[in-house]
Amino acid sequence: MTPQNDNILTARILAKTNEYLDFPSVVGHESPFLDHLARDFASLGVKVNRSQNICHIDLGGKGPLFMAHVDRHGAVSADDGAMIYAAYAVKNEKYGETVTPSPEFAEMVSQRYLGEEMFAYDRKTGGRIAYGDVAGAEVDAQGRLVMTIDGLPPLQPNTPMAFARHLRRVDGAYITGQLDNPISAAVLRIMAEHGLKGQIVFTAEEEIGRSAEHFIHWADQHLSETPNIIVLDTTPFDDAAGALAGAVVLRRRDATSSFQEQAVIRLEKAAQQVPAPIIFKDAFIEAENKARARRDLPPKSLGMTELGRIIAQSKGRYSGATLQIPTFNYHTNQESTTPKALVAFARTLTTVQKLS
Repeated sequence: MTPQNDNILTARILAKTNEYLDFPSVVGHESPFLDHLARDFASLGVKVNRSQNICHIDLGGKGPLFMAHVDRHGAVSADDGAMIYAAYAVKNEKYGETVTPSPEFAEMVSQRYLGEEMFAYDRKTGGRIAYGDVAGAEVDAQGRLVMTIDGLPPLQPNTPMAFARHLRRVDGAYITGQLDNPISAAVLRIMAEHGLKGQIVFTAEEEIGRSAEHFIHWADQHLSETPNIIVLDTTPFDDAAGALAGAVVLRRRDATSSFQEQAVIRLEKAAQQVPAPIIFKDAFIEAENKARARRDLPPKSLGMTELGRIIAQSKGRYSGATLQIPTFNYHTNQESTTPKALVAFARTLTTVQKLS
């Protein structure tokens, strides 16, 4: 595993991530990207099944069932032309929830995306319709999180808008862009070229907590035996330390569920063989909360993961472990990690399949 090989691996993953970012995938409107993933993996000669909210790939051979969500944040046009932050639009319009964002969250959205270029797209084909720039966000009189996007022509209702930014290399040390979660899909695609075995399931609507039920519904219909699930994602930290160390991030649990012990141990062994530093996110947060308690600060949540929701909603019928890339500036278009962390993540994938 020479530095040169690591540089080639990084370059290929980033090229594939940029390719994937060309295919919009706003939460609730992921079809263009899921369809492209189906075509892209089929080009490897493997079996692909594309169903509603799911793209399943059978790479053949013995290995885990890898999972990654494909949805990203964005906006959706309402009947009156307002551009609603997609997570709230889909929750309230598609699923009949009554979720009202806080002014504080609206201000955070405004700060995250101010000045970012967005494009409206055809929700079936992904074809680009129009471009605009984010000028702010606020909660309107109807309790909707409305994004002000300058330069847009009138759009048909329910037209999604995606962010246009691609990846950048910053100061030679950081990879920056909308990493969550096309970068996990790109790693799976590149490692599949190099012999990754097992199955892959890409899911929609993780950002609104719906991907777990989509997976369980699909798995109950299509899986003849209980899989060893490994869910891939990015995970946020307050600083760059974990990414600079080239760490992989594991968990024994999240706020909803405890993970499958043997699956976690296999991932830990795989990371040790890479070798890569390991951060257990639950233990990291628990240690941080002890320090916060000494300063009379409120505790941080252990967080909710896609796997945790799957375990809870299936009542433990499906379980496994998570493998995550450490990032900072989470859920922005400047979410960042390092090549070192990305390579450790990719190498752990190919190592763990040998232990499964």
